[in-house]
Amino acid sequence: LTSSVTVVPEMHPSMAQSPQRERPTLARVAKMAGVAESTASRILNGYTRGFRVRPEVRQRVLRAAEELRYKPNPMVRSISAKQTNLIAVVGWASDGVNRTAVHEAVRVLMAAGKHVCTTFLQPNVDGHELPSWRVDGALVVRAREAKDLDEIEGQQLPYVSINCFTGAGGDSVTFDEAEGTAQAVDHLVSLGHTRIRYTFLRREQHAGDGLTHAAVHWRREAYRQRMAHHGLEPLMGHEHEDIDFTDFARTYITGGNATAVVAYDDTTALFLMQAMDELKLSVPEHVSVVAFNDELPARMSTPPLTTVSVPAAEAGRTAAKLLLERLASEEPIGARSIVLDDTLVVRRSSGPCPE
Repeated sequence: LTSSVTVVPEMHPSMAQSPQRERPTLARVAKMAGVAESTASRILNGYTRGFRVRPEVRQRVLRAAEELRYKPNPMVRSISAKQTNLIAVVGWASDGVNRTAVHEAVRVLMAAGKHVCTTFLQPNVDGHELPSWRVDGALVVRAREAKDLDEIEGQQLPYVSINCFTGAGGDSVTFDEAEGTAQAVDHLVSLGHTRIRYTFLRREQHAGDGLTHAAVHWRREAYRQRMAHHGLEPLMGHEHEDIDFTDFARTYITGGNATAVVAYDDTTALFLMQAMDELKLSVPEHVSVVAFNDELPARMSTPPLTTVSVPAAEAGRTAAKLLLERLASEEPIGARSIVLDDTLVVRRSSGPCPE
């Protein structure tokens, strides 16, 4: 016969089950602060219209909510309130510029007591759909044309577009693409370059069909105009987009005797530099490269990229402030357009024109 004995270890006092913590509720916050639930609700949800309270009362409520770890539920509030305090991000923030801008906008909105939500769109979706729940306003990215904003404009929802198309009912925050491109071309001309090529290639741009950003066309047109300003002819090849990087380098840089390239963005520049390396072309000894956006890889490449820096974080902050102004105003606000300046950052990928 065999027997088994189960030994139960002695439980340390610290391991003893503690009473279940009571769930934080608005009623508990109001009781701890010594105010009515309606007063606590208005303070925590940021209501100001027709409602005033002494600063010390407001502080008591905020301290009680913090101590109890109570957070208002914006979805519950939206059922009955005229305002939900919810802001939607609509669009497809695929690149670093839009991600940086949205991140900074969300930070500003949350500091103002707003909650931010989003719906995920497929890259080639038609239009910019709003969430199925109520929202007070929207931040829009990657709107390509008027029809992308049909739903937002139709609902007369306050919105701000960041670095993209906007309609008659919203504000826009964009970058001075013409001036940024002029800085890039002028820099290369000052180094003695006359055979300068503009490049945008789709192959490694992780975007769906039809999602070409408006900046592609803005920068291409600005390139043409700035070359004409210097009495220079734009080089053939700038209109070709769907071509392999190595083929492009072989055909339009080596074959076209280009000594400098203005690339649509840092990603385009890095893939093009990789292709040129395969063809034994050195940067900047053989070909100078200037890009746009100044994302982190631009500083880490070999050599580091000369690039036109766009103020993405400032764009996000500006967009959030414009939206907050729209939400707070009791009078209609006309469409506003804010254009931010680009800045050329010179690094080692650009140099004197080779003999």
